Amino acid sequence: MPTSQSISNLNLNELNELAEKIRTFIISNVSKTGGHIGANLGVIELTIALHYVFDLQKDKLLFDVGHQGYTHKLLTGRAELFPSLNSIGGMSRFICPKESKYDILDASHGGTAVSIGTGIAYANKISNSDCITVAIVGDGAFVEGMTFEGLNYATQSPLPLLIIINDNGMSIPKNVGSVNHILANEQSASDYFKAMNFDYFHIGDGHDLASSIKVLQQAKHALQNKTTIVHVKTVKGKGLDIAKNHPYKLHFSMPFDPLDGASTSPTPAGKSYTEVIGNTLSRLISNDQSIFALTPSTPYASGLDKLLIDFPENSIDVGMAEQQAAGMAAGLAMSHKKVFLCYQSTFMQRAMDQIFHDICFMNLPVTIISSRSGFAGFDSPTHHAIYDLSYLRGLPNLEIFYAGSSRDLQEMIELRAHTATKPMIILHPYEAIRSDEQKYLQKQPIEQNEIIFEGNDGYILSVGNRLTTAIELREKLTQLGKSVGIVNVRWIKPFHKESIKQLIKNTPFVVTLEENVKEAGFGSIVSELITDNALSTPLIRIAIENDYTSTGDKEYLSKLEQIDCASIIKQLNSRKLLS
Repeated sequence: MPTSQSISNLNLNELNELAEKIRTFIISNVSKTGGHIGANLGVIELTIALHYVFDLQKDKLLFDVGHQGYTHKLLTGRAELFPSLNSIGGMSRFICPKESKYDILDASHGGTAVSIGTGIAYANKISNSDCITVAIVGDGAFVEGMTFEGLNYATQSPLPLLIIINDNGMSIPKNVGSVNHILANEQSASDYFKAMNFDYFHIGDGHDLASSIKVLQQAKHALQNKTTIVHVKTVKGKGLDIAKNHPYKLHFSMPFDPLDGASTSPTPAGKSYTEVIGNTLSRLISNDQSIFALTPSTPYASGLDKLLIDFPENSIDVGMAEQQAAGMAAGLAMSHKKVFLCYQSTFMQRAMDQIFHDICFMNLPVTIISSRSGFAGFDSPTHHAIYDLSYLRGLPNLEIFYAGSSRDLQEMIELRAHTATKPMIILHPYEAIRSDEQKYLQKQPIEQNEIIFEGNDGYILSVGNRLTTAIELREKLTQLGKSVGIVNVRWIKPFHKESIKQLIKNTPFVVTLEENVKEAGFGSIVSELITDNALSTPLIRIAIENDYTSTGDKEYLSKLEQIDCASIIKQLNSRKLLS
């Protein structure tokens, strides 16, 4: 397959043949491994044109997010890595500088490329460099606040910065709001961006290589005078028939049959926590029209897809705008509405200031439901929600509840719909619900922590996403002759100090389990309790060292971070607590 260095030697017919070859390659490979296929199929011709027009030995391509980087990877010599996608140590789902010198921006959160591009372009300008910076941004990410801030600065003075808008009408689901209307046609988009002092070019068919190359060459020349935008219309999932009727145009897929779309990946047994969220909110809203559910373009992550159809006034997708979601939730709560704000944990970070300032400071009864807590699989390391407990527990007024079972999750959502008086975040495990969870559930009220097993030789205090490890650890310690109890610690904040103190003050040892970094996490809360009350109970804090961990499945990452059973027993032995 031709690379970026040789692509400029191809004629138009050869470039079109290359595009079809790449499309066939991506469908063939990603159907076997799974991956972000929709947006990637939509930018094949655009990426070829960019490699044709620009000199990547000096010019920089910044792919916002990286969902659209597969063709770029192929043109920079990584075809042999594709079979390793979604495997341990395999090719990244995103653009990754560790893979190639041609990967500049390592990002998996949308909306960062324009701002970062202004910095690189400004450095080139004051250095009198002839290098061009190209930021390739999806139209969905154009609603992000950081994108607007970058656009605002980008024309302060002319910069050698070309901003490509890959406009397929979608982020993950369909776009919403005024930016979508601006980009709907060439005239409105041209008026808007020219009013911001950009030069503006339009490519009506981003799959027409001849037109794309011609316009990009014109835009490249225009950079001599103005910061420039090229607005490109593309089709998400282009060339894959089964993507046409998919609600997200196959944004991401597990392995699938490219002919009929049937999944070739085994379906996890049991139902998901997101189903519990969606079903519970649906039932509540049907009986109470003062309840509202909000999401920033990730309805699938919280089970809200059906709610958006069944209750269009009460279920709101604000687009890829996490801060808007939090601000709107605050406004609804101030108007005496019962609000459930649904995030993926990794994206919730973007709304930190709004949660702190607009929700917690005003002590508003907003319920945040944060999905995908803990390890997040094979997405970028930045998708792992292993920092939540550390940064959330310091926020005044915010209660933190961790659901360890489907019953915990359902009951707390129901309770919040009727009794919320202050902000709360509900976290829940990313994995499927245990098929045997009823075996371990007790009947202790939701207002208390749940003692699953009592023990004479020690206690395991676990948050919800490590309960499976806690149960496995107890079984192994039982085989060693130790009677160890387990507590499902639902309440992270307020922490039930007195009941936990009474439980552990005379026990031979305590182990805390969490899928969070050690610093300021759950184990730190227990450590503070022991220190503040001068308890002599030995404590083993099982948590992740403060770093960015790798991608991978839960089993692999648990072993890597030494929070698996074998590693815990090793620590217990090293402290001579099993003697």
